[in-house]
Amino acid sequence: MSKILNYSLLCGVLAGASACQSTNDTPAETITIIETVTVVVTVTQTDSDTQSETITQIDNESMTDTSTDSMTETDTGSMTQTNTQTQTNTESTTDTQTDVNSQCIGEIQESGYCLLWQDEFQEDTLDESKWSYERNCWGGGNAEAQCYVQSPENLWVDGEYLRIQAKREDATGPAFQDDQDGYDINDTSGSGDYTSARIRTLGKGDWAYGKIEVRAKLPFGQGTWPAIWMLPSEGNYDGIWAINGEIDIMETVNLKVDGEQTIHGTLHYGDEYPKNVYSGEEYELPGGASPADDFHTYTIEWEEGEIRWYVDGDHFATQQSAGWYTQGDLEDPHAPFNQAFHIILNFAVGGEWAANVNDKGIDESVFPQELAVDYVRVYGCTHDFETGKGCASVGENFALNEGKQPPEEVVVGETDWTSGEEVLIYIDQLEQPLDYGSFPNDTVSLNSVAELGYGFVAELEYLADNSAAFFFFSNFRGSTGNENISGFDAIEFEYRITQDTREVKDNIYFRADCTYPCTSGSYDIGYPALNEWQFVSIAIDDLAELDLNPSNVNVPFAIYPEVGNQMGVIIQVDNVKVVKVAGSL
Repeated sequence: MSKILNYSLLCGVLAGASACQSTNDTPAETITIIETVTVVVTVTQTDSDTQSETITQIDNESMTDTSTDSMTETDTGSMTQTNTQTQTNTESTTDTQTDVNSQCIGEIQESGYCLLWQDEFQEDTLDESKWSYERNCWGGGNAEAQCYVQSPENLWVDGEYLRIQAKREDATGPAFQDDQDGYDINDTSGSGDYTSARIRTLGKGDWAYGKIEVRAKLPFGQGTWPAIWMLPSEGNYDGIWAINGEIDIMETVNLKVDGEQTIHGTLHYGDEYPKNVYSGEEYELPGGASPADDFHTYTIEWEEGEIRWYVDGDHFATQQSAGWYTQGDLEDPHAPFNQAFHIILNFAVGGEWAANVNDKGIDESVFPQELAVDYVRVYGCTHDFETGKGCASVGENFALNEGKQPPEEVVVGETDWTSGEEVLIYIDQLEQPLDYGSFPNDTVSLNSVAELGYGFVAELEYLADNSAAFFFFSNFRGSTGNENISGFDAIEFEYRITQDTREVKDNIYFRADCTYPCTSGSYDIGYPALNEWQFVSIAIDDLAELDLNPSNVNVPFAIYPEVGNQMGVIIQVDNVKVVKVAGSL
């Protein structure tokens, strides 16, 4: 889950053009231009070199330019040249008028924006011609604690506001997100400790460029995670997060906990997980006000090459296309934020972010909590619907976020990384073509530490309770990004625990992924004595039985203490490899 047109009003006042035709009988060079204010220029020249010029202004809104040329010589020797130019350019203005009339459902604002779509939530039920429910216990890809359900106890419209309520309640439901392969609405294999709601406009409201405006009052308490955000509707770059992009108009966690009052506006982009990146800015209301105490308006203005964030009209952040990219199309400077996106409103509980900051975990006592939405409005820029440009409202004290750049490609030749007897992952250093990551980002630190008898080992310190450290194949270093290891026998490595300050010494787990949600899941590797190296060999066939697809592995190695109880653990790993003969260490 990481969200104004100063218009000439030409298109807004077009009411049908009337033709304008010169009635001057004097041979002349005549140019007639009629556009909102029409200027007619008439120039006459005879053989006596006399010249007259007439300028006529006509209040009309068409453009006419007709062109003819003639030359006449009279018996008296005078010569008259007539050059009458008439150019008809009514098509563009007519098209613009039609565009405005067909799209705008409200008056054009002074900025040039006009209303395209809205939900004021003034009925007593959710308008399902505009919104669809998502129903799953997937956890949002962030180990969230809720199931999203369609229930009047979790989402209702009271004639004034849309209300989404999260409450403590055991629930079961589909284990996959609604758009994932394998989703079945009747599946009950997923579960959650809370129920909440998530709705979206997908297929019912999808827009590229414009202004999105949502007025809402936010929930508070440890474990609350409301979001107003957008995802691409078609997925022009293989449909995989976050290669297609994500726009977070507003999200926040744990409001009022230890004075927390920050909201966030963020973009997610780059490549598919775990090679995704994000960039964004924070905002706090003036005077120390809490977004949970009253309604506030959260807005983005989105045009080709630029996205701006606002709270109550205060422009606090801008990101530009020079600071975003997608591996789906590195040649397009505006991708992935140049395609239609839809709006999502949801209220998550716990998860990788909310449960790992402030007081950590979920405070059951604060629930139920409620996200209240007054309205959702979408505007188009009448200056240029196709690019959204010409309507910008730019503040004075906003942060211009530099974003992220694509990693530089390292050319390593034509190596087939799976052609030998083994694939080295970490032997004194992280081997090419692999990179390191943690999920969520920056929750597990990696250091290279010298150890007697081992050379340099990877030392992993867990800074949160719901995280994982992993090594992944990088398509920036000679690999395709996913590798076929089905011809190998096992994944092998050594690890030891050098620190564990947890009260309960839960076990350590291994995992491999084949582009999430394709994964082996958590594989228990036990709990060795403190500071003692442990050798582990895991058969590829065993991982395949746990649903790993060995022919398409992007994360061959991930390691973590039991989810929910990790902080204070330091693990060292070395001699990580994929081998064709098990027990090769």
